[in-house]
Amino acid sequence: MTLSASDVADLAKLDLRLMRAEDLKGRDPGFDPGNFDAGIAVCPKSTADVVAIVACCAAKGISIVPHGGRTGLAGGAESSPGQLVVMMDKMNVIREIDAASCLAVVDAGVTLSQLEEEVGKHGLTVGIDLAARGSCTIGGMVATNAGGSEAFRNGVMRQRILGLEVVMPDGSVMSDLKRVIKANEGYDIKHLFIGSEGTLGIVTGVVLKLEAATGARKTILAAAPDASSALSFFQRLHHAYGTKLLTAEIMWRDYFQNTLKALNFERRFGNLVGEVLVIFEFDNIEDEDALLEILSQSLEAEEISDALLAKNEQERIDIWAVREETFLIDKMFPGGCWFDISIPLNKLDAFVRESSARLHALDPKLGIYVMGHLGDGNLHYSIAKDTPVNHRYTEISAALYQGLSEIGGSFSAEHGIGVEKREALAKFGDPAKLALMGAIKNAIDPQNIMNPGKLMCRQSAERDLV
Repeated sequence: MTLSASDVADLAKLDLRLMRAEDLKGRDPGFDPGNFDAGIAVCPKSTADVVAIVACCAAKGISIVPHGGRTGLAGGAESSPGQLVVMMDKMNVIREIDAASCLAVVDAGVTLSQLEEEVGKHGLTVGIDLAARGSCTIGGMVATNAGGSEAFRNGVMRQRILGLEVVMPDGSVMSDLKRVIKANEGYDIKHLFIGSEGTLGIVTGVVLKLEAATGARKTILAAAPDASSALSFFQRLHHAYGTKLLTAEIMWRDYFQNTLKALNFERRFGNLVGEVLVIFEFDNIEDEDALLEILSQSLEAEEISDALLAKNEQERIDIWAVREETFLIDKMFPGGCWFDISIPLNKLDAFVRESSARLHALDPKLGIYVMGHLGDGNLHYSIAKDTPVNHRYTEISAALYQGLSEIGGSFSAEHGIGVEKREALAKFGDPAKLALMGAIKNAIDPQNIMNPGKLMCRQSAERDLV
């Protein structure tokens, strides 16, 4: 069912831009084509606007689906008729950059690249980086507890946030825009909203810690015989350079070769031989001879078989294109299944080998394309073949996830639960933890108007089930 004429009329009285189905047709829905299925959206420009929207919806029982940059991959922004999409991209003011305190106060609709550009003028950086930096919003990154390539040294979004401003489901505002690290004032409620995917409230303001900006970057692309050897190489570099080691990425050969082909890069980097390829990036290394000596030691120890040091900025960009153009695999093999998991580093090599064996036992023709963040064990799997396999998601995911919880890993690393992983959460989540999540949802959003159906599906007024 769609919103009634009375509902739409009341929303129109808020004197905010209201977009109907015909207005939304010309806009990019993002990764999920169902993001605009509600057929109606409102565009606030301030916290007061969001308060008015939520208060109106609470009074009429209209459910709300918040949208940031619509770069999410787990269905967290899907909407349906009868719901209202709240598009936060017009709420994009950088309220303050406090260079002396190394922090920024921003609206939720500010994009990562917008903020990075502004803080860069002060010799600072946000300290978190994603491939979708040009369109992902800070509010969306809070909602999904985004990670990215720098998480192993700067933490994920949860570790970057000092304070939050959130419009609650009844239209009240929780304003906890702390600007300090130490604030022991009872329960640290802001952490409930980090990673909540808009199911508890709408984030409107964020206080973020900033880091010193990096200088000129040195980038290495190297081949290693296996993931264990690549990990030893990473540990050698990390020990030698500490925080000057900015990123540590890994790609298995099938992913690497197919992406090279899609980019027409097949001869770009020579003949790097190894089961895995790794990218390491360093901040402002002046003594290149010392780095070359470490590479020589790693070659002698057989941690790597070959390495390429980017000669110029274009070669650096080309190396990163292979890692970041992840959707080229999906274009080559439509109808695949995509996963985002975390594995303890000491289990990385064994898990990839064993999970690949299980998947090939299910179907020997499956292509398994793996890449991710070596520094923190977060891997992204694309599983596909010449014909679509997404109708087999349940059995493919069961084969992949087998044993993951037992080794202390996670089936949901950095992209959230959304609708895609609710069954996995029900299966692998700790029962006591799930009960607490349900109790929190019931207490904060008793009407279940905040992004319903994501993370948890309301079954009754007393209980939430995934």
